[in-house]
Amino acid sequence: MKNILAEVEIPSSLPLEDMAKKLGTIIGRINFEREDTGRFEEVPALTAKDENSGMTFVLLGIPEGETCDAYILEFSAETRLSISEFSGNLPRFMSDIFIEKDVNARGYFDYSNELATALTANGISATKSAP
Repeated sequence: MKNILAEVEIPSSLPLEDMAKKLGTIIGRINFEREDTGRFEEVPALTAKDENSGMTFVLLGIPEGETCDAYILEFSAETRLSISEFSGNLPRFMSDIFIEKDVNARGYFDYSNELATALTANGISATKSAP
């Protein structure tokens, strides 16, 4: 099983819901919904999942009462497919970020830099989150 992850910071220049709509439009085929299961009880969060590929996005907001200038966008997926086969099942925006690469020291494929670059090229300034 291949574990694919990415985590980027994006400016909190828009309200969380508006940023989620903008991300959904850019990424394609996904809609963010408020996460209310309590999984992210410390921060407001919106999640989106593409059932065709199994990719999941979590957009983490800023905890109430705190000041911060960035949201965190997390991406994850698991697949038994090769990276090229997996990316063939994704919306165009996402399929464009996947290149063949080695598993990192923690045992997963980290596409944080590629996701940040792709978002920035599409009008959302993004940087890889610090580990």
